[in-house]
Amino acid sequence: MNKVFQALSHRDRREVLRLIKHHGELNAGELAAHFTFSKPTLSHHLRALAEAELIVRERRGQFLYYQINQSVFEEVLGAMFELFELGESADKALTSDSPEKP
Repeated sequence: MNKVFQALSHRDRREVLRLIKHHGELNAGELAAHFTFSKPTLSHHLRALAEAELIVRERRGQFLYYQINQSVFEEVLGAMFELFELGESADKALTSDSPEKP
């Protein structure tokens, strides 16, 4: 979980994730076109995201394509709900027919 939060702490990595989510999948060259930093810097960011298991890589020919690893995001959200005990109260709020009284 620490690697996930470390990876998400960098705004450029969050932008990489946003781009991949928007396009479904991208290779490194397609991602590089959206940034002004060097390809080695992009590789560093992709490696950090992959080590945190936030993205998965698939080799097709000479290219690696990156996709969002949805299951890790679900796990992180579940952990956050559990940590802040949001799950039970959120479930009650979603299933309640009438608004809760303060």
